[in-house]
Amino acid sequence: MAFTYQQAHELLQNARNNGRQPHALLFVGAPDSGTHRLALTLAAELNGAKANTLEELHHPNCRVLRPGSKIRTISIDAVRSVEPFLALRAEEGATKLIIIDEADRLMDEAANAFLKTLEEPPPNTLIILMTELANKLLPTILSRCVRLDLRDARPGIRLTPVQELFLPAVKAAIPRIGNDVAALALRADFQSLLAKRREAITERITSALKAEAKAVSEGTDIRNWEAMQKDITNARIESEYLGERAQMMELLSLCLGQAVLLASHAPDVHPVLSELQALADTHSVPDLLRRMRAVDKLRSDLNFNVNEALALDSRLLDIIGKSPL
Repeated sequence: MAFTYQQAHELLQNARNNGRQPHALLFVGAPDSGTHRLALTLAAELNGAKANTLEELHHPNCRVLRPGSKIRTISIDAVRSVEPFLALRAEEGATKLIIIDEADRLMDEAANAFLKTLEEPPPNTLIILMTELANKLLPTILSRCVRLDLRDARPGIRLTPVQELFLPAVKAAIPRIGNDVAALALRADFQSLLAKRREAITERITSALKAEAKAVSEGTDIRNWEAMQKDITNARIESEYLGERAQMMELLSLCLGQAVLLASHAPDVHPVLSELQALADTHSVPDLLRRMRAVDKLRSDLNFNVNEALALDSRLLDIIGKSPL
C-alpha cells in the first residue's frame, strides 16, 4: 500500500510516540511523492535540523549520502566516510541520522559494507534509505528496513521523460486499434525509440566514466580505471535501458487501463490522451482487458529474456492489432 506524505508522517509519529521507532526506514517513491520532505521533517523533529533540501541539510547529528561520482554511484569509500560519525555517542536527546538518497545507486561492495550497520545499528541511530527502484536493492538490505511506499497526492498522472517521448506513437496507434498495420507501425516506433535511448544512455554513462577515469589517473597512479569499471558500466547501461523499456510498456498498460475505466463509466478518470474516450466507446471492456493482459505477457516474455524483437512482433499484434483470442 502506498501512503501520502501526511499518512506516512502520522504513522512514524505514532510509532515514535509508542517507543517503536524503527532503526532503519526505506522510503520508496519519487521525490515529488514526499520522500525527501519526509526525511527532512524527521531531521527537524529529531534534531532540530532545519533545511529545505537535502543539499542544505548541515547538522552535527545528520549525514547525507548521495551518488557522488560522474557515473552516479555510491562507493564503499562514501559508506566508510560515515563510520566515524556512527562511532560517536549521540548527544542527550538527539538521534544520529543517516540519509541515503538514491540508495539503488549503492555499489555492491558499498551495500554489503553497509549491511553490518543495518544489522547492528548503534544506539539512538536512525537510517533512512530513499529510492524509486526498490527492486534494485539487495534483498538483505530490504529485509532489514521498514518500508514505506509514498505516492504523490497531487491530482493527475505525471509521465516519465521516456514515456513523454513514446506518447506520440501511442497517440497515433490508439485510434487504429484493431488494425494489424497499426501494430506494425507501433512496433517500429517502439524499436526506434529503444535504439535511440540505448545510444543516449550508453553515451552519457561512458562519457561520465571517461571523465572519472581521467580524474582518477590524475590523482593516483591508477591508469586502468576505465577498464576496471567495464562490468559495472555495462550493468548500469543495461539497467537504465531495461528501466526505460519497462516504462514504455507501463504507458501502454496505463492507456488501456484508463480506457477500461472510461468504458465502465468510472468517475474521476483523467485520461492521458483524449483519444482514449473514443477507444472506450468503440471497444468492449472484455476486449480492452484482453489487450491489457497482452501487455502483461509482453512484460513477462521480456523478463524471461525472450528475444526482444520477436516478443514485440508477437505481443504488439495482440495489444494493438486484431482482437486477441
